Amino acid sequence: MATVVFINRLQPADGKYDALIGLLREFADSINAEPEYLRYSVHEPIDDEATPLTVIQAHTSVAGFEKHGEWMAPKIPRLVPLLASPPDPPVLLRSVSLGGDPLS
Repeated sequence: MATVVFINRLQPADGKYDALIGLLREFADSINAEPEYLRYSVHEPIDDEATPLTVIQAHTSVAGFEKHGEWMAPKIPRLVPLLASPPDPPVLLRSVSLGGDPLS
């Protein structure tokens, strides 16, 4: 299985942190039900409240990620008013094999 991971950064607008977390929590039920879903998590900084939230998702394929994007597109108008700036484009990642002798 070629896991595809994407990372997105979301900067809450002033006074909208709790509302943004609530919306991301609401999205979780649908995302967790996606057939190619593997992981959905939201992370907040430990020492810097001004740093954006980091959203990490993993899907079983690029097609799964694209299907998620189709689901997400109509929800963007609910998300944008809770952000200080438009979301960064997601960074799409795939695993790198680390097998074999690491010294060779």
